[in-house]
Amino acid sequence: MKNLPSEHANRFPDLPPAFDRRRRERIPLRLPLRILTYGMLVDKANDGVCTDLSEGGVAFDCQSELNVGDIVILEFHQKGEAAYRCHARLAYRMGRRYGAYFLAGE
Repeated sequence: MKNLPSEHANRFPDLPPAFDRRRRERIPLRLPLRILTYGMLVDKANDGVCTDLSEGGVAFDCQSELNVGDIVILEFHQKGEAAYRCHARLAYRMGRRYGAYFLAGE
């Protein structure tokens, strides 16, 4: 690969620094959860593992095929405590990793 002459070196501005689109701090953790999906014909419960959590959303790993854009119920389990349920919309999928944001008042 040829080097550009020094007169051309400053013609290209520096790229802007990368930024994180998340507005809230994420907390890494490993917590089992159940993903409840409701379809026209079938209701399903899939197991997963929460990998990080914030006030606005969650990332989790799941072996099942889920549809980005769907609204699901996430059920968090802690030993000795009642399960906590919340509605979330699936925002992205990367392999077996999913991201979702919480829906208020659902």
